Amino acid sequence: MVKTFLVVLTCLFVAAPVAFAQRPEVFVGYTNLQSEGLPDRNDPSWPFNTSFFRDRTTQHGVNVSVSEYGLGGFRGAGLGLTGDASWARQGTSSQFTGGDSSRHTDTYYFMGGPALKFNRSGPSRLEPYMRVMAGAAHTRFTADTNTAIGGGTATSSFAVGSTDFTASAGGGLDVRLGERIKMRAVQVDWAPVFLRDRTVNVLGANGVLAPTTLDGQRQDNWRFSFGVVF
Repeated sequence: MVKTFLVVLTCLFVAAPVAFAQRPEVFVGYTNLQSEGLPDRNDPSWPFNTSFFRDRTTQHGVNVSVSEYGLGGFRGAGLGLTGDASWARQGTSSQFTGGDSSRHTDTYYFMGGPALKFNRSGPSRLEPYMRVMAGAAHTRFTADTNTAIGGGTATSSFAVGSTDFTASAGGGLDVRLGERIKMRAVQVDWAPVFLRDRTVNVLGANGVLAPTTLDGQRQDNWRFSFGVVF
């Protein structure tokens, strides 16, 4: 599924300049993903000690999107399409006598949908926008341990991943700095992931693997981004 949405986004990015008369807007920036239901939740002793942050894990990464507003508009607002992709990671590493270990959780988003942007040609430098999108989210957990043995190193690793449907609703504010460049001062997306039912093997007390069904649920993630628009 991830490969499918990568192909769709690539086609959208390539076709945008041809399908529309105007030059597309390309955003590149930092993203802070507040993910629900992941290990290593935020430390309750930090300054933002609220239930919102205590129930979530902070992941840091990159957000890229291409938006084209050539579908028309009304009252100074431009209607268009946005293709969006992001990657965010949370990880820990530690050392012990004779080796080291690490574990990482990566979250990928691949989405697209309609967008509406205001004041694109007005006198003000402020350009607020909103959009709704849908696509796929891929979450991957990896763990590695390296131990020095004799004249070499023994490595053990574990990896598991899941791809699920996602949708988002959000918006933000761009500030025009010049004719060809803008600063994305803030972008906020509510981006829940709809986890499907799945069956996993769990090691029982008698040492036998037994299948266990995990019920699907909604993972309420929030994504905060800022950066530069070309």
